[in-house]
Amino acid sequence: MEAVGHLLRGWIAEGLLPGAALRVLYRGEVVYACDVGRTSITEEGLPVTSETLFDLASLTKVTATLPALLLLLQEGRLQENDPLSRYFPDCPPDKGRITIDQLLTHTSGLPADLSERSRDGQIALPELLYQMSLLHAPGERVVYSDLGMIWLGLLVEQLTGESLETFLSDRMWMPLEMKHTCFRPSAERFPNIASTEFCRLTHRYITGEVHDEKAFVMGGIAGHAGLFSTADDLCRYARMWLTGTPPLLASELRNHAIQCLTEGKGGRRGWGWEINGHGGGNSCGSRFSPSSFGHTGFTGTSLWLDPVQEMAVIFLTNAVHLGRQHRLRQLRPILHDAVTAHLSGA
Repeated sequence: MEAVGHLLRGWIAEGLLPGAALRVLYRGEVVYACDVGRTSITEEGLPVTSETLFDLASLTKVTATLPALLLLLQEGRLQENDPLSRYFPDCPPDKGRITIDQLLTHTSGLPADLSERSRDGQIALPELLYQMSLLHAPGERVVYSDLGMIWLGLLVEQLTGESLETFLSDRMWMPLEMKHTCFRPSAERFPNIASTEFCRLTHRYITGEVHDEKAFVMGGIAGHAGLFSTADDLCRYARMWLTGTPPLLASELRNHAIQCLTEGKGGRRGWGWEINGHGGGNSCGSRFSPSSFGHTGFTGTSLWLDPVQEMAVIFLTNAVHLGRQHRLRQLRPILHDAVTAHLSGA
C-alpha cells in the first residue's frame, strides 16, 4: 500500500494539505499506517506523528455523543421514542415532541446551525434551542443539524449528572484504551496538536482549542464538536464497531445504528452515521459497499467503515488550516478508492 503513502506525500508536497494521518483497518488489524506533513505551515509546526491530536470536529457526533446515547439506551435509562418533553419539561410543545430517534437521524426539524456564529459570542442553553423555529414537522425529512446533536449532549449530561467527557472517559474511551481522546487537550500533556484555522480575534492559528465557534463558547465540550483524538485511537473505536470487541455496546444497538432509517426523506442516515447506499458520490469513494457507514468533520477528518469488506479507513487532516477553500472534498474519494483498490487487488 506504499502507493497510497506516495499519493499522500504528493498532496503534502503540492501544498494541498498541511499534514495527515491515515490508518487502514482490515479484518481487525491495522494493515497500513502513514503520518505525513506537519501540524502547521508556520515555523512552529511539528512533524505529524502517531501521537498528533487532530480536532475531530463533527466526528464528535459519532465518537462521543452517539456511543453515550447507545450506552444509555442499552441500560434502559431512556427509550428511542421518548419525547424531549420527558427530560426537558419546560420545553415548548413544538420541540417537546421531538424524539431521541429523530435527533439521532437528523429528522428533528431543527435548523442545521445558528444564523450567526462567533468565538466571542454567547450561548444560553437550552434556552437558545427552545427559541429555534422548526424547519418542518419532526420526522418529516433529513436536515443535518449541529443543534440536534448539541441537544443530545445536554441530555446525556442531564441523565448522568456528569460532563459528556467524564461519562465517556469512564465508560467508553478508557475501556478501549483510547488514551489520547479528550475534549480541551492540555498543551503540557499533548504537545503535538494539529493547528486549524487562523483566528482574526487572536491573530493566530487555533491550536488545541476547538475550531467550531459554538463548541468554543460552550466551553469546549459539546455534543456536535470539540473532541480531539489520534488516528490510532480511532482505530480502536472503529474495531469495536466492526468486530464487537470489546463488547461495550450490544450488537443489536450497533446494527440498528448503521441501518438506513430515513429512506425517502432526503438523506441516508442511521443513528448518527451517514449510510453509503448505492448512489455513490460520498467521501468514501466508489468502492465501499452500500452498507458502509461513516462521517466527516469540517476541519478535515473522516471515518468510514465497511462491515462487508471488514475494513475501516481513518483519514485525519487539518485541511482547514489552509482556509475554507481547500480541496479535501475532491481528495477524499481518491484516497479511499486507492485504499480499496489495493485491498481488493484491483
